[in-house]
Amino acid sequence: MAPDDSLDRLHRDLGLKRFNPLWAKLEIVFGLFVVAAGLFGGVKLALRPEVEIPPWAWLGPVLLVTLGGYLALAGHRSHLYQSNNRLTAHLADLIRAQQKSGPPL
Repeated sequence: MAPDDSLDRLHRDLGLKRFNPLWAKLEIVFGLFVVAAGLFGGVKLALRPEVEIPPWAWLGPVLLVTLGGYLALAGHRSHLYQSNNRLTAHLADLIRAQQKSGPPL
């Protein structure tokens, strides 16, 4: 049985949707880009004199870093789910093959 067949069977049996690996990579890249933008914005604010900066101005960079980090971690989590699904499908194939050959003596 091909690896994709066992993965398709796992998704079908458990009612799971397939994860799109491209979407997970885009989440990571876009999240890291947003974090970098937040860091550059924070550095830009830090270089200005304190009297010019209103107290709420730090909210933008903090939100960018927080939300970008969350998005990058969500993409990483999707990759982990994909890997776990492949491993589960492989283990299910091994168990099925062992059951077909009969119990060990």
